[in-house]
Amino acid sequence: MKEGKCVIRILPEGKSIQADEGQLLIEALVGAGMILRFDCGGNGRCGKCQVRIPELSSESFSPPTDAECRMLGEKNLSDGYRLACQATVLNDLEVNIPESSLLSPEVSGKGPLLLPDDMVSTAPSRLESAHYGLAVDLGTTTIAVYICDLDSGKVAGSISVRNPQAMFGDDVMSRISAVADHSKNLARLQKVVVKAIEWSVASLCRSMRIDDPENIKTAVVVGNSTMIHIFVGEDPSPIGAFPYTPRFIEEKMFKAEEIGFSFNPSAEIFTLPLISGYLGSDIVAAALAAELGKCVAGAMLVDIGTNGEVMLLGENGLWATSCATGPAFEGAAIRHGMQAVSGAIDAVDIERKSGRATCSVIQPDGHTHKQPSGICGSGVISAVAELYRKGFLSSDGRFNTDSGSNSFRHDEDGLLEFDLVPAQSSQTGNPITITQKDIRAIQLAKGALITGMELLCAETGLTVPKQLMIAGAFGTFIDAKDANTVGMFPDLNKDSVRSVGNAAGAGAVLSLLDPSLRSTARELARSTTVLDLASTPDFEKTFIKALAFPV
Repeated sequence: MKEGKCVIRILPEGKSIQADEGQLLIEALVGAGMILRFDCGGNGRCGKCQVRIPELSSESFSPPTDAECRMLGEKNLSDGYRLACQATVLNDLEVNIPESSLLSPEVSGKGPLLLPDDMVSTAPSRLESAHYGLAVDLGTTTIAVYICDLDSGKVAGSISVRNPQAMFGDDVMSRISAVADHSKNLARLQKVVVKAIEWSVASLCRSMRIDDPENIKTAVVVGNSTMIHIFVGEDPSPIGAFPYTPRFIEEKMFKAEEIGFSFNPSAEIFTLPLISGYLGSDIVAAALAAELGKCVAGAMLVDIGTNGEVMLLGENGLWATSCATGPAFEGAAIRHGMQAVSGAIDAVDIERKSGRATCSVIQPDGHTHKQPSGICGSGVISAVAELYRKGFLSSDGRFNTDSGSNSFRHDEDGLLEFDLVPAQSSQTGNPITITQKDIRAIQLAKGALITGMELLCAETGLTVPKQLMIAGAFGTFIDAKDANTVGMFPDLNKDSVRSVGNAAGAGAVLSLLDPSLRSTARELARSTTVLDLASTPDFEKTFIKALAFPV
């Protein structure tokens, strides 16, 4: 063993990998191409990344964390079970990884690609083409990968996975801080995201029956400015401090081998240009796909993710701003949050008299009855909206314990929460709840979003947008009634609002299949005027007002 290195032997196949002493087990596994489930983003709440250490030794692993003690219990811990997202490697060891802990191709989507019908294959099949390309939407929380047949100009298949960088924190600031704290973390963050994309490519090649991944000749990658900096290996630290200036804004082009891709080392990788430190190539790609420049003046595009990005076509050109929405809309930073995969609660109905919740759960095939294991972003908004509609929440976001509901309880820390699913009815054997902290996270997220929209309108002489296009998986699946109940969007006629699916992914696909669009993206990024919300005089007043739910 090299100094500072530990050897991990994976059972039952006997494969050995290396880990740095003090490294999280899940990071070591991801770095070796073994992607585990961690629907909670590595916070020890979902219990999906369980592993077993046959010969448990205090010299091999860090002591169990509080999260592991709560999730696994004393018996499982004594039997050698640990959570890979919590356990730190201290010495050589053997690890048995159950099949159920490995990520399967049944993963969440980032919303549909709204592309012409002739650009999308209707069903996966063996592809005979010798030229493929990848379009990648590199999100803070979710990575979507699309494989395209360059000869026919079609999207042949897609997959999306949780961004494993979540083990370093839920949002861009936590990842910027990780790099600022230790220079080696930049390479660690880059490596895990490259491995997640490679895992996605391998899964797509199997499903498309592509025998030779070297036939993947090129890739276009879009994402927010921090994600793109980390992806190409540039320090994002300047984005985290005033004046928030990125190290570059121009598009990048390089060979796949330069950042560690192995599916085809000579493949050409392109990124689209950035606008500013908090307006990345994802909103540029979304504007391309939505054809925002061809819309009527007053049209607004909102890409809802961990970093909300808003673009508006004014009378004198394009304006844009970013909103610090955080990851709550994507199920992260929520006590029992998870991705929109099978087992996730995606809608909630609450009986007014009893306060008892009935939950809709995503099923793997639409028919199987799978018990809930957590709640996704649209489910959280649904739950909050129902709580407010039925009188269990006040307009300032506090639980109304005088409502007479028996569903209120106190967690192990004594904090108030509302039961959605009792322990005996969940996959994990633990209750699924909405906490007061979850409510606050939603208030902060929706408050930041609507504040950005309102101030951008005011800057261009509008009261509300004339047309609203909502991009992203969250915007695709959220119920409009729920969104209006919590006050996420301006009060518009429903005919003026439409979903444009994963517009960022669609823009990446279009730029892959039509390279001439990359110059259009360059001009779009260059000509957009950026509004800095924090320096806007009415920001604080508008934001504080936006935190409350509409009366």
